[in-house]
Formats: sequence, structure tokens, C-alpha cells
Amino acid sequence: MNPLRQPGFRALALLLTIVAFYMTYGYFNFYRDPLSIFFSQKHGYDQFYSATRQAEADAFLDVLHANPDAIRSQLAKAGPRPEICAVFLTIGREMQGRQYIETAVASFLVNMTRAERNAIHLKLFFADVPTPETQHKSYTTLATADIADDIVTYQGSLPEKGKEEKLTLLESWFKRRNDKSMIERKSLHDYAYALRQCTETTDTPYIALFEDDIILADGWAARTLKNLHTIDDMMKDPRRHNPARGQIKPGGPNSWLYLRMFNQERSSGWYGGYGFRSNNAHIISLAVGIPLLALMLLTRRLFLPRSLARYIDIWVLLVTCGVAVPLFVWLFFASGKASLLGSPPGVHEEWFGCCSQALVFNRKHAEGLSDFLMAATTKIGRAGRADMLPKDYAWEHGLARVSAYPMLVQHLGRISATGTTSVEASQIWSMAFENLEASQLTSDHMKAVEELFGQKEVENMRTHS
Repeated sequence: MNPLRQPGFRALALLLTIVAFYMTYGYFNFYRDPLSIFFSQKHGYDQFYSATRQAEADAFLDVLHANPDAIRSQLAKAGPRPEICAVFLTIGREMQGRQYIETAVASFLVNMTRAERNAIHLKLFFADVPTPETQHKSYTTLATADIADDIVTYQGSLPEKGKEEKLTLLESWFKRRNDKSMIERKSLHDYAYALRQCTETTDTPYIALFEDDIILADGWAARTLKNLHTIDDMMKDPRRHNPARGQIKPGGPNSWLYLRMFNQERSSGWYGGYGFRSNNAHIISLAVGIPLLALMLLTRRLFLPRSLARYIDIWVLLVTCGVAVPLFVWLFFASGKASLLGSPPGVHEEWFGCCSQALVFNRKHAEGLSDFLMAATTKIGRAGRADMLPKDYAWEHGLARVSAYPMLVQHLGRISATGTTSVEASQIWSMAFENLEASQLTSDHMKAVEELFGQKEVENMRTHS
């Protein structure tokens, strides 16, 4: 008997062919997804859009250093009623060339319109203690450039009463940064202090906190303002309510804590490992395979003529329901959520997410969150992380957490100021950010500016481009 003529053998050969094509496709297309079996450590973190954006930031810095008056006259400062108080938290790092903060601020400002700049109060918070003027290589450069609305230091902003004791305490925490608890205390204090600086010195409805080792996409400001207005409209839905603790679900809370502008694919949904039992793949396989088997048996018996029914023998059923179904279910999860599904554009409530690189807070809850973080700095043992404690605060107070896609921020830091290894730092990465197209972002930027500020501002954009 020729095995090539057996239906089961043909079914197995077809399955192997499909899998071979899929594996080849995955190798060339899913290699940047960290939750995929196809992920490449060598090329997974290759820069695409971020390289383009970094070149634009470098060009902006070159012009700023050569002719700062031109940049200041083009952008000016925040207007009398800004909507966002944006704070960059920065600490000096041991690195060659420009510090991360310079590139970050340049990406914040490059291609920004005057109207967008008027809507944003920009603070640069140099959190080195006791003397950032000598500890941070970029302090003099950025302070002299005079492109921020406010330069904040502990030395210059702490109340005189108890200042020296506070500076000594902060310095002792930072010097012991190899102790996780100590550096957590310093980081939490910096975060809480930045929030407090905005609540005490501005009336903006939104407060954005940015870490210094990021880069922002073209048009981030107008897109973020639109997203924030969308969130405010979402919260006005009469079906929303004030939930009890432990009863938070999307669509429930009638107030929100923060908008996430950066997320990594490792924190964007399922991940239980690559084993067959991960994500309950074995249960899903049974739930799909058994009904499919019943359907195939019923179809063969009742609806197919005998000349066709003989092609659905026991081996075809075994290959289809016992091999193909479990294999495809496992491949679905093992290929990675970001690769197969991605994140739909728009503003969505999400209870997962990573990192504190770029968050925009609702002013209504900023003071309470600042107090919550400050209190954590005095806890016995581990203080907690600045990216996790806001989640705890949102949970305890029944507040929504929101993400906006596409993500408009990328994390570029490899040299940590807090003891994180370069390998760990490199893994805080957004694959989706690298997929952004510069031409599309420019077009979207103009549309958002027109919606927010009118056609005249778009004409000004074209004039200065």
C-alpha cells in the first residue's frame, strides 16, 4: 500500500508544509517581539523610527547651541493658561557625549508648534544632591539655553526649614543605590516631589512626568492633548460610577489617575511561558478539538457522499484534531501577542502595563498620589517602585488607568543611574514605536494641530518646516 495515497499521510504532509511556511514567516517578521519564540536577541532591539527621531533631536540641539535665540523666538514659553505641566526628572550619568536628558528635551520640542508650546509648562528637575550644577553634565547647557519654563533643584526649591537635613537624607539614599530599598526611596521621593512642584506652581489640569532617557515621537503634544480630552469625555458617560475597592473594571470608574504614553510588549497582555500548558493552551485545545471532532464525524456521516467521506478517516481526524489543533493553539500564544494582534489605535482602559517612563496624571488626584508616594519613602523594608505604587493607588481609590495607542514614547536608556544593568535596561523597549512612520506622523501631527488650534497654526507649521 502506497503511504502517499493515504488521506492521513496527506493531511500530515499538508500540516507540516503549513507549519514550515509559518515558521519561515515568523522568523523574518516576529523577531522583534520579546514574547515570541522567534525573538532575536541580536536584532530585536534594532532602531528604526527612534533612529530617525534621534537624528531630528540632534539637529535641533545643534541649532540650539549655535543660535539659541532663534529657537527661543520660534517656540517661546508656556502661555498664561497651559493645559499640561510637564516635568523631566533627570540625574547625571557616567556616559560619554550628550546626556540622555538633552536628547529627550530636544525630541520634546522639535517640530512643536507655538500653540503646542503655549499649552505646555515645561520643568526640568535636576534631582542630583546636593549640587546638580557640578554633578550633572547637562545642567549648565540646558539652564543657559533657557528653553524650559522652570529649572528645579532640591537645593533651590526645598523650604529653608529642615533643608540641610533633607538634603543629607536624600544624598544618603542615593549613595547607597546598590541597596534596592535606598534607591527606591530616592526615586519615589523624586517622583512625588515632581508631582508636588506642578500642583504648587501651576494650575494645569494635567501633569506629565517624563524620565530623562526617553525619546518622543513627532506630534506627541497635540496627539496627547487630544487623547486627554477623549479621556475626559469618556469619564462623563452616565453609566460610569464610583466603584468600591476591588470592583474596578473597564468602564466602571468615573475618574482616572494616569494616561500611559509608553509601554513595552512584555507587559501588554498574555505571557505564561512557551510551554504547552502556558495560557491554558491544553484546555483551549480540548475545547476546540473535541467539538471539531464531533462536527467532522457528523459531517462525514450525514452530509458527505461515501466517495468523499472515505477521505476523512481515523488518521485524518487524529492529525486534524489531535495534532493540528493543539499545535496551532500553542503557536498562537508562542508567536507573541504584539506580533499577531498588536494594539488597536485609540484610547483604552488597561489594567496592565509597565514602567514610569512617560505618564500623564489627572491633577485631581496628583496631590493625593504625591502624599501616598512620600509616605512610602518612610516604610520599613522595601519602599516600592515608582511604576507599581501608582497602580496600587489607583486600585485603592477606584481610578481608571488608561493607555493611548500608538505609543508615542520610546525608552533609549542603557546606562542606568540607579544600578539597573544594561541588559535589563535594554529590555524596557517598545517594538511598536519602531514601526512608526515619520511621514504618517507628520500628517497626523498637522491634523491634530488643526483640530486643536485651527488652520492658521497648520500654515505656520508649513512655513517653519
